[in-house]
Amino acid sequence: MARFRTRPNIIEAFRVSQRTVIHPADTLYQNIFVVYPGEYLCTDTKGYKFPCRPEIFEMLYEPETE
Repeated sequence: MARFRTRPNIIEAFRVSQRTVIHPADTLYQNIFVVYPGEYLCTDTKGYKFPCRPEIFEMLYEPETE
């Protein structure tokens, strides 16, 4: 079986302090996302927004060093 690695992506993200709704026009998907306090609101390189739970975010991302 072939093995694959994810490409390095740079995203912008911040933890939200209040419930936030992301509409389908701002996402790659046709869903409405709800981001709850403590979760991360991420924006990818193409400008699409997506929510991410803290435990998943910490496994996938690390601060960028310039």
